[in-house]
Amino acid sequence: MKKLLILMLLGLFVTKVDAQIIYYQASQFAFKYAENGKWTDWTEWMDSDVVLSIDEGNDIIKVFTENKQTYVVVRKNGSYTDSSGGKQVEFAVVDQDGDKGKIRLRVEKNGNAQLYVEFSDIIWVYSGIKKIND
Repeated sequence: MKKLLILMLLGLFVTKVDAQIIYYQASQFAFKYAENGKWTDWTEWMDSDVVLSIDEGNDIIKVFTENKQTYVVVRKNGSYTDSSGGKQVEFAVVDQDGDKGKIRLRVEKNGNAQLYVEFSDIIWVYSGIKKIND
């Protein structure tokens, strides 16, 4: 069931759906963090060429930064259309260090794809995500 729910949103990201590892590349990155109990503003967008992968057969999302990030999906939290018309789906995840967080996959109304990684004290987002393999 979890795999099926992931595939529903991935349909927005990909044109061919089968059990494989799909690679993407982001063009921008931004973040914000909690400071003294309040969230900072988002940073300015920074250029990025980070590669991401979604292993839909094993429910694993990887982000290939200098210190590779690995997220195991443990459940779907929900999906919705946000106030600006973007479609989002949120998952509870556990990272490579055993920390619990959330990942949101978002496709804006204009088609721009984003991946948000959220923990209690920091959130970052990769934007301009495009598929790089068929």
